[in-house]
Amino acid sequence: MKKLLLSGLILTLAGTNAHAQFQTPGTGVRWTLAQLAAAPGSNVVLSSPGIYAVNGNLRLSPTDTLTITTNATLRLASLAQVNVDGVLLVNPSDSVKITAQVATAPFHSFWFSATSQGSRLRKTIVEYGGGIKTVDCDLLLDSCVVRYQVSRIGTVNTNSGAISPSGGAPRILNCHIYSNARSGVLSPSNRNTSPTIQNCVFRNNDTENANYPQINLGIGGATPIVIEECRVIGGSYNMAGGISVSNLVGAVGTTQVRIRQNRIANNRYGIALLGSGISAVITRNIIENNNINPNANTGGSGINLQGGATLTGVASRNVLRGNLWGVTVLRTSTTSTTPGPTMSFGDASSTDSLNIGLNQLYSNGNGGQVYDFYLNMPDNMLAQNNDWGTNSAAVAESHIVHQVDQPALGLLNFMPMRPTTVLAARPASVLELATYPNPVRDALTLRLPNNAPVRLSLRNALGQVVYAAEATPANGQLTLPADRLTQGLYVLTVRQQDRTATAKVVVGE
Repeated sequence: MKKLLLSGLILTLAGTNAHAQFQTPGTGVRWTLAQLAAAPGSNVVLSSPGIYAVNGNLRLSPTDTLTITTNATLRLASLAQVNVDGVLLVNPSDSVKITAQVATAPFHSFWFSATSQGSRLRKTIVEYGGGIKTVDCDLLLDSCVVRYQVSRIGTVNTNSGAISPSGGAPRILNCHIYSNARSGVLSPSNRNTSPTIQNCVFRNNDTENANYPQINLGIGGATPIVIEECRVIGGSYNMAGGISVSNLVGAVGTTQVRIRQNRIANNRYGIALLGSGISAVITRNIIENNNINPNANTGGSGINLQGGATLTGVASRNVLRGNLWGVTVLRTSTTSTTPGPTMSFGDASSTDSLNIGLNQLYSNGNGGQVYDFYLNMPDNMLAQNNDWGTNSAAVAESHIVHQVDQPALGLLNFMPMRPTTVLAARPASVLELATYPNPVRDALTLRLPNNAPVRLSLRNALGQVVYAAEATPANGQLTLPADRLTQGLYVLTVRQQDRTATAKVVVGE
């Protein structure tokens, strides 16, 4: 029965013993597909020009090399497994396809072990299988397509990631990874793994529509985790997140993360950093419209930070728009008494050129309210020198939830603001509105652009309308009575000349 060393344990792979195995002799030979097919006892068969059937398990022994430099198709039997302990080099002029003999009967998986260092797959299509797995191997995938990978075949579980590195520092470059059952790339929570993922497209992974982000990474190793110049696009499966990096097992050391110049859109959430011992640089990303799951209580953040004080780093020069929440920050749990994340979204006093702010946060919201930043913990944070889509500090304040709204929360220091560059590009339907005093006890003053008639509505925390009126401003101002309202947080909606604004109103504090 076949066995594989993984994380220090010998694991028996259920279901793979149904196939006879062909193993190269380990004599340092450099093989081609044609030579494999001609070898005595081989289960590799040339079925037609350039097309090879692999009718059982195949193992490339240490010291042996398999080189594929011509266009070819490998058709693997159901549940067949390929183990690479030697070196696999794929670099065709056009493409090599690794697929199942029958699409509805996938092969089990491709494994690369610690002795397969130097393996490279270029211009390779891998489809209808149980995924690519590496163990302590710095595999290179370049210009590949990985699609239609499944998480189980009958009763046999195969993977939770189309590409599943465990240990090492694999490189995934210029690849298209889409329509896989669960995550596109997955690394374990308890093994130091530092993939570099550059210039890749992730699209509509998590076809099971379970709680799986398209990129789902655990603790890093000696080198940083890098996710750069990628597109992570969802839309079809409303439980699929964008990018998640977590240290939920309390691993010793610091996971270095670099998330740069990506577009992350139409997912359940954009970027989530969870746990402790994470130092992240999140910069120059466009994080937009991560709002496909209507339940704002379980997702929708452009950036979500949840953990302890050792969740550190900077976020700068990002665009966050159209998400249910722009940024949300929470301690390890709502009951935690230890300090929460200390990431900076801009420090005007810092000499660090990365810690400069310059984020654009605007038009994020749900339930009729704008939520560009929700500081849902008692600790203070910095978010200076950012563009909030307005030049009015009062308007920016109305889009932030922090100590000003709920005394138990920390204070988000967002002043000074950067003069907005997105104001002119905002939809013509957006109304500029200022409200004061806020909190209010007796009467709230509204400042409006002109004296055209307006319609007002005020909703409580349950979404119930507690006040509605039509009125005409005088000198661009209106007064809304608040003395009969119970204490709490309300959402004010104002419509004037086909333009609409919302604002938070705190009553009685």
